[in-house]
Amino acid sequence: MSAVVLYGPPAAGKDTVTAALRSVDQRFELVTKLKQGTGRSAGYRFVTAAELGDLRAQDRIVVETRRYGNVYAVDELSLMEPQQRSRVPVTHIGNVTDMRTLLGRTASISWLRVLLWVPRSECERRSRARGDTDTAKRLIAWDETARDLGASDVRDLFDLVIRTDRTVPVAAAKQITYALDSAPDIVGADELFTRLGLSPDAEPARWGTTPRHA
Repeated sequence: MSAVVLYGPPAAGKDTVTAALRSVDQRFELVTKLKQGTGRSAGYRFVTAAELGDLRAQDRIVVETRRYGNVYAVDELSLMEPQQRSRVPVTHIGNVTDMRTLLGRTASISWLRVLLWVPRSECERRSRARGDTDTAKRLIAWDETARDLGASDVRDLFDLVIRTDRTVPVAAAKQITYALDSAPDIVGADELFTRLGLSPDAEPARWGTTPRHA
């Protein structure tokens, strides 16, 4: 594996786990996403609409997402450059379509695909605890992620699944580090939903609390 992609809803711990990865292994390096819009700047490089358009014209944008009224994008160069320095790029993705787009556009990269998950109630608690002013929007995004995951074909999508409400960041980071250097089995759909304690046909508000085989 030469790169890591973390998929998950808002407040699932993507930033926290990435920081923990850096603390246990200096090879890991967060990919700085491009952002056109407003809001927090940590982990992003702000660009204008014209700059983003230029990168699209150069075919350098591998995935692009609109959320919270902003545009987020991954520049192919930001994935390739760390690997040239023997680093392991880590990027964050919030929906299955973008995940498959990323994987398809970067076929030369061997990805470790990690699903981080928290229940909706924990998403809300974390968002409020860190002082987000847009918690309501983040809960909407959580609902969208839950529906997306339940409605998508996830049979071959993830190598590792971690409930961050049950796993401390350093332990999650160690699991990822171990998986990066091994050959983890792909997590099948039934196993995935069982591990998360989810029922894919349940209402999103119940996800994380309803056992699949209840």
